[in-house]
Amino acid sequence: MDKKSIIGLVLICLVFVVFGIVNRPTKEQIAEQKRLQDSIAKVHAKANQSKSANQDNTLDADELSLDSLKVLSQGNDSIKQVLNNTIKEKYASFASSSISDEQKVVLENDVFKVDLSSKGGMVKQVSLKDYTIYGGKEQVKFFTQDGNSYGLHLSIGKTVVNTEDLHFKVFVNNKLYTSNEPIKVSGKDSVVVSFRLIPDKNDTLNISDQDYAKSAKQYIEYRYTLRGDDYRLGYKIAFNNMQDVLKGENSIEMQWDSRLKLKEKDKKIETQNSTIYYMLSEDVENLKEQGKDDSVSESSSIPIKWISYKQQFFSTILISKSNASNFNAATMVTSTDSAASCIRNMHSIMDLNYSPDKAYQEYDYDFFYGPNKYRIFKGYDLDLERTIPLGWGFFLMQWVNRFVIIPVFDFLQKFNLGMGLIILLLTLLVKLVLFPLAYKSFSSTAKMKVIQPEINKINEKYPKQDQAMQKQQATMQLYRRAGINPASGCLPMLLQFPILLAMFRFFPSSIELRQQHFLWADDLSTYDSILDFSFNIPLYGNHISLFCLLMTIAQLLYTRMTMNQQSQNNAMPGMKFMMYFMPIMMLFILNNLSAALNYYYLISLLISVLQMVIIKKTINEKKILDRLQQNSKKPMNKSKWQKRMEDLEKKNRQLMEERAKQQRRR
Repeated sequence: MDKKSIIGLVLICLVFVVFGIVNRPTKEQIAEQKRLQDSIAKVHAKANQSKSANQDNTLDADELSLDSLKVLSQGNDSIKQVLNNTIKEKYASFASSSISDEQKVVLENDVFKVDLSSKGGMVKQVSLKDYTIYGGKEQVKFFTQDGNSYGLHLSIGKTVVNTEDLHFKVFVNNKLYTSNEPIKVSGKDSVVVSFRLIPDKNDTLNISDQDYAKSAKQYIEYRYTLRGDDYRLGYKIAFNNMQDVLKGENSIEMQWDSRLKLKEKDKKIETQNSTIYYMLSEDVENLKEQGKDDSVSESSSIPIKWISYKQQFFSTILISKSNASNFNAATMVTSTDSAASCIRNMHSIMDLNYSPDKAYQEYDYDFFYGPNKYRIFKGYDLDLERTIPLGWGFFLMQWVNRFVIIPVFDFLQKFNLGMGLIILLLTLLVKLVLFPLAYKSFSSTAKMKVIQPEINKINEKYPKQDQAMQKQQATMQLYRRAGINPASGCLPMLLQFPILLAMFRFFPSSIELRQQHFLWADDLSTYDSILDFSFNIPLYGNHISLFCLLMTIAQLLYTRMTMNQQSQNNAMPGMKFMMYFMPIMMLFILNNLSAALNYYYLISLLISVLQMVIIKKTINEKKILDRLQQNSKKPMNKSKWQKRMEDLEKKNRQLMEERAKQQRRR
């Protein structure tokens, strides 16, 4: 054998080896093959036993492997009989529907694509057209593969059948659907796709009886309505002539499970902002946030209007459209998911009121698959906007966001400006509106620094603790002579506080900022990391956010200027430390939050520094001192409050003198 032949044989062997490695079965496939083999062996044993007289010829539910039984039943009457008896035992009147073939239906409108399956008649996947996951590699998808399921638990005699395991017949506009082409609608158009679960005829298996399916007047139907320009998918559950199948049922349990996919940059932050919200009467409630597992059971006469599986920027919501079809009870559970590509597992069980004597009854719902956008939610008039964290617990905060910040932000967006410029303009408008308050605060602080020597003289004149009242009166008279209102320095800060808090809520929850680039930040809705660590610093994180770092530097500068502007107060030596400690604390708090929030605080602080410099130049210290000297020569008109305080002080002195005299007499 020559050299070329040897090389050829070696290459052929390598090809076979590589092919074997690539195509070797996984552990899951090996386990499935073993399960099928065990199931086949049990079926053969059961088929042989069934030949004996009075021998039970059905398998237990956990012994059933329909895939293997379908194969074995071809041409083998004994095994076929075992198959028929077993699936009838497990699925009762819907035995045929358990062994039908799965059919996929794809619906598409202007905003999303929905993948439906005849198995369970369920939505299996939803893809949003206008949104991509972090990094922009693929469209936003709501669930993992087979990560969304919902269905009815039907009690048929002693058997409980789950519709998730059954195959529905597909109808489009009331015609049996056999195509594989996607169904598309746009604009104001709509399409209706019906999935019908049809009981067996005459207690026989009718796997491929299409004529029976077309003419059947007895069925459970899931009716989906897709509109061209809407994030909602109409979902109607109907029972038609099911009285003899669902005998004695007063309520039907519906179960809904979803495994939510990771869509954002930071899994921890997205998990913390994902939970279950629901509306009970007029109240919107939610399970624990901050990534904590939780559960709740609601069972009362008050119906549940909607249930939302809410993520940081997207939600899946089941909405009840009529009072008659509302859930009268529900159990909801949320739990964290350890998989890298998932964040949370959502689980709900709802009870539907059912009247077994009615020939026809339906339950009308909508599924919402879309972004957590305030104006979209507000347009539905269902209080869905309450799932967006805008500070609903503090009325001033949510009022500022709803009636000021969001309208201004939406108005600026109409000009197609970059998000960085929009935030800059928004900050300038806010600071412009607050400028009169800032002017009073800064000018009052500057004036108080001018008269600080006079305040020191008062402190020296009344050094004792029992002279506090006299010291306060003298200080207030000094303020009045200088034309200073001490409250004007504190009140503006209190009025600005709700706005600062409102911004703290607004920016991290605004989907409009998602994946918007500005300078070095590739996504303004999350942190702008310029350096990642291989370790985690407690409370800080594993990265450096540049906007947060710049904001901290600006805050330290602003604090230094504020401290220099204020009068020194030796009575509170720890205040200076606290003033400088706050920016460092904010560095740890904001490092993992939205770059847009840190950018806003940075711009706001720089504008405040500029305002302080300008206002300081407008303060004429000589004029303030001249006014003080002139007013000190004039008698001061005392207010009623001052007169009362002086009378009280006089009485206190008299009482103290009387007590001193009595002690001397003793």
